[in-house]
Amino acid sequence: MTVLANIGVPMLFVQLPLMIIALPVVIFIEAALCRRWFRMEWKPALRATSVANLVSTLVGFPLMWLTLVVVQMMVGGGSAPKIPDPWFSIYTVTVQAPWLLPYEDKLYWMVPTACLILLVPAFFVTVWIERKFYRRSLQRGEISISISAATWRMHLASYAFLFVAGFGLLAHGILNNNSEQDGGGQPATGSESR
Repeated sequence: MTVLANIGVPMLFVQLPLMIIALPVVIFIEAALCRRWFRMEWKPALRATSVANLVSTLVGFPLMWLTLVVVQMMVGGGSAPKIPDPWFSIYTVTVQAPWLLPYEDKLYWMVPTACLILLVPAFFVTVWIERKFYRRSLQRGEISISISAATWRMHLASYAFLFVAGFGLLAHGILNNNSEQDGGGQPATGSESR
């Protein structure tokens, strides 16, 4: 973790691999809903949701992250403000969520929390991107829901899964850190501790 002591944690390199791992489940959830609402067979539903999700994950998420890093630097998120905890921790995982500063002794909970925070703008970005794909690819025959409403609802379902997974990672990080401390192991310490 000595590299993290110097540059912090660019969350793109943490969260994007996790999102790619979760992608098959997300595609399955959205394809199942497409089948139901648009009365589609599995193959076209999987094709439509795969293309839309690959583009939103591999292009949309990195562009969103880059935009958030620029905004973070513009609002002073590249330095540590002199405020007491818990406000410091809240500031760090919200304003600095795209690129966490290197507080290694807190990364066990900060990284999963930042992932959860970044899912909020990611939700809106993916709805916006994928709705454009679904308007072109989904059949407009006998449907029970509009494409716009379907896109919102599909993402509410798939992001519910992502949030549950994120809370699972957060719980694992906290429990793992507590067991290390209880077992006599020393938690990692950064160059600056709060």
